[in-house]
Amino acid sequence: MSETIQGHTLASDYMRQLKKANEDLAQTNKYLDPQSPHYLPAYIQNLYALKNSAQLPADIEQKITTMQANLAAYQQRAAKAQEVLAEYPAKLQALMAANELFLAPSDKQSEYLYMLDEESSQASTINWEEFAAAPQNLLFSGQLAVFKGKDNIQLTSPEQTDAVRVWTNNVVVDGLVISDQRSYTEAHRDAIQLIPPALGRREADFYIRLADQMAGTIMENVTVQNCQIHAPNGPLQGIFASDGMQRQLCIRDNRIATKGAHSISLAGVLDGCEISGNVLQEVAGGELPKVNLYPARIGGNIADDGVVCILGFANEPKQRTLDYAPIIVQSPNQVKRVDGTQTEARINDMRRSIPEGFMRLGIGLTEFRYHAYLASYSSLTLGLYRQFDPFGAKQLELWLQTRVQEFTQGRPDNHPLGAVGTEQQTIGEKFLQPALKVLQARSAENIRLVDLDHSPIRSFAMKRLAIMHAQVQPLVDLGLANQRRELALKFLLEPQQPSNLVKTAYFDARVLVAGKGQAAANLGFNLFFDSVNYYTATTNAQGELSLGSLPLGACVVVPTDPKLSLSLASLKQPLKQPSFVHEASGLAQGLLNDLRRKTLVLDAYLKSFPAQEQSFSRKLAAYLHTLNVTSNAMLSETVRRDCLSLLGIVSSQSIKNRRVSRLLHLYIIG
Repeated sequence: MSETIQGHTLASDYMRQLKKANEDLAQTNKYLDPQSPHYLPAYIQNLYALKNSAQLPADIEQKITTMQANLAAYQQRAAKAQEVLAEYPAKLQALMAANELFLAPSDKQSEYLYMLDEESSQASTINWEEFAAAPQNLLFSGQLAVFKGKDNIQLTSPEQTDAVRVWTNNVVVDGLVISDQRSYTEAHRDAIQLIPPALGRREADFYIRLADQMAGTIMENVTVQNCQIHAPNGPLQGIFASDGMQRQLCIRDNRIATKGAHSISLAGVLDGCEISGNVLQEVAGGELPKVNLYPARIGGNIADDGVVCILGFANEPKQRTLDYAPIIVQSPNQVKRVDGTQTEARINDMRRSIPEGFMRLGIGLTEFRYHAYLASYSSLTLGLYRQFDPFGAKQLELWLQTRVQEFTQGRPDNHPLGAVGTEQQTIGEKFLQPALKVLQARSAENIRLVDLDHSPIRSFAMKRLAIMHAQVQPLVDLGLANQRRELALKFLLEPQQPSNLVKTAYFDARVLVAGKGQAAANLGFNLFFDSVNYYTATTNAQGELSLGSLPLGACVVVPTDPKLSLSLASLKQPLKQPSFVHEASGLAQGLLNDLRRKTLVLDAYLKSFPAQEQSFSRKLAAYLHTLNVTSNAMLSETVRRDCLSLLGIVSSQSIKNRRVSRLLHLYIIG
């Protein structure tokens, strides 16, 4: 028989064929079982009797021919089903004995090495020897599927992304050892990725799909424990979930060492969840490992259409409540530093606020009526969606037209959304253009949103429906980054919403005299966020600056007294005078130009105050002379970062970061 694999794993393919065989037998027995009132051979005999009767029906020959053909088809179908029931339990038993039920087919191992989906997980809970002895309908015991016993899972090929994917409920991943020795910088590679399964229901013999993880389905009762993840050379994400939500999730007693910061990163964690006893190992040259919890998001971000974050839920009558409940910590999580010291790993809970990394393209929703939203999304056809959300339907087409044009023809230099890359060109060609054609041709009006093949239409409609079933939080003023966010969100939001901005950030600093450590009291400073948001403040007797109600983001801080200048803690004396090499050669000016290209607020400041450019260039020249930096090759990232500090490039803080951050120290020298 054919070994063409249709499922995520060979086991899931076998399970689907067994289920189909059971269904085929149930359907064919209606016509092949002698005890059935629809027994087809008896019906054919009756037709022959009619043929020999005095009153011969006009179409009797055609009926006999048709029924005989049907009988042959039913018999062939039943024989194939019996063959599957005879052969496939042994195949599944062999996979189980080899602990390969979850192994990906070879043609899918560039995407994932192991997959726990519904069928393969169900297969792991069945005694196939007993089933083979007495084939029967597949009845699942409700046991947890357990994946363990693999102590040498290796990501080796350059194109491989994930080691293990969990795409179903009620599973335990226990004691796996995952190793990745590759060197790379690409993101979105996971040791263990958690994907909530699709939601659906059965009506008679039909499966009705209701939603997938992009629409916010919920994974339940999954445990990942006692696993070891080792990726010393690349930013492999340890245990990761980005779409959908999680309930009764347990991440316990795992050891994770990866060069990236995303040791445990989970979105949409609801109630009954535990994160305990995990040890996060810092890797030499890598980022400090973290445990991060993010808000659930709806619809992803396929083509600069914004991220919709769910910050809170509404109580809906007669529906199960959703909430971001506290995380259970039975034993502390630990961070083990490179030098061997160990500290408790704080769980960074960002579920009720838009993470700062999403601020420039995200919106936050509260009082989200999840069940009402899901009912709308799962029932509306594309045509009905146009009626339900006429504004959104028009914006959907406008968004597709805009992005197709941009992804095909490119964007102007210095466009706030950035240049169009190869990946975006591919998205435009493969996904956006076909979706736009279908939308404009109105050829899919009677298809439910959830059944559409075109993910751009589905994801945009998800976001609009989520917005319509929630309260949109006012957008935080991001200063110069507002323009980028507006270009991403203008298709999703009503026209007045992008301009409804709130200033929520703070700037706190202590100003000290460089080399002396004395507080610099009663000194004036200007803070520049953009040409509209420009502030002046004076230090108090303790040398402290404190401002509130500011835009959130980068700003330029400069003393109001032109005789004073910002310095660095490491500089105990005034900078050397600029030399010919550093100034006349253009080294300092070239560095300033490069910093301007990469630092939006610096460029905006110098455009607003062009007279400062010469002063900034001379200051960089003096600093490079002091460090004895004489060529571009010597401009390390550390030197560049210190140069930005010298020029006064700092950032305001959110209220949450203000509580936990150390007071910023600015050093002044005259």
